[in-house]
Amino acid sequence: MSSVKRSLANDFGKAPAAPPASENLPVKRGDTGDLVKDVQRKLIAAGYSLTADGIFGAGTEAAVIAFQKKNKLTADGIVGSQTYAALSKVKPPSASYPLPSGVYRDGSSGEPVKQIQRALQKLGLYSGSIDGQYGPQTTAAVRRFQNRYASLADDGVYGPGTRTYMLNALK
Repeated sequence: MSSVKRSLANDFGKAPAAPPASENLPVKRGDTGDLVKDVQRKLIAAGYSLTADGIFGAGTEAAVIAFQKKNKLTADGIVGSQTYAALSKVKPPSASYPLPSGVYRDGSSGEPVKQIQRALQKLGLYSGSIDGQYGPQTTAAVRRFQNRYASLADDGVYGPGTRTYMLNALK
């Protein structure tokens, strides 16, 4: 059997490859799906606080507009080829200060808390010992960090939103 016939035989019955993302643009408010989720993940990597749920709602639109303004693009809330290209250039958060996923609060302990304390120390917000104990000093430092961002709850609890902003601040 020739290589062409073998290739055709191997490809027969397979689902067609998904078109490149650029062929599915633009995406805008009301759209749903994997491309929207990809856009949301890129926005999160760029420091915007939202959920990558694949639903292009008001929060995603606001983050897109803010990203477009910051990058001197037409701020219309629609992800076209220029906005998508700019989002694709966003580098993932720095790994030099790895931060845990999950929720940590007063009473938490262990290596994840040490990671949070090191990051807060790097940001100039924590001067206590790196002891892995989430106590009053760590809580106060997290609150000072959260106080910098209007969209973060000022509750001293380290969670996904605080992590996203902290990773961005450490870049």
